[in-house]
Amino acid sequence: MFGVKKSLVIDLDRVDKKTADEYGVEEGGWLLRHDFVLVTKDETEKLRDRNAVEALGRLGLNLKLVDHLPVPDVD
Repeated sequence: MFGVKKSLVIDLDRVDKKTADEYGVEEGGWLLRHDFVLVTKDETEKLRDRNAVEALGRLGLNLKLVDHLPVPDVD
């Protein structure tokens, strides 16, 4: 089964004269308006590590991450 998250479905607009002149694009073309959120490398690593630790815990594995790699947590 295939599906699309509703939050990823958006309506497209048409490029108006002002926007076409401002950005040097063809008037009447399709225009995508969407707020993209960029995260820092640090935020990405923290989220990846947190998700990895949670997944390992659900598998019953007592591991910690060192340099983003799982190692036995013997403390």
